Amino acid sequence: MKKKTRKIIVGEKEYLYVINQKYNQHLSNISLKISLKSLKNLTCTFLFCTWDDPISGSPLLVGVSLKNKDTNNLENYNLHYPRTIREFILYGLENGWTGENIIEFQDGLKDY
Repeated sequence: MKKKTRKIIVGEKEYLYVINQKYNQHLSNISLKISLKSLKNLTCTFLFCTWDDPISGSPLLVGVSLKNKDTNNLENYNLHYPRTIREFILYGLENGWTGENIIEFQDGLKDY
């Protein structure tokens, strides 16, 4: 998968994020790295490991219905949606990331 740096504004700050995917024996290892635009080396990283279907691809990148823990409603979940990235940024900020430090969440779905 080609790296593509994308921009998103949350609050009054501009963030950059990159989604990377690697395949390993029918598994999809995905990383989401988020940083402030001015501090690209200080990232908040979320790691995901899911199955990979040879026809449809990784469920987190093509969209999958997941149950929201707070509302108990099914929501379409896709890492390419800006709404999803915004939620990960807010989660990181609520859990110790300031934009000026490095933090990594090993299981992005469990932590989130």
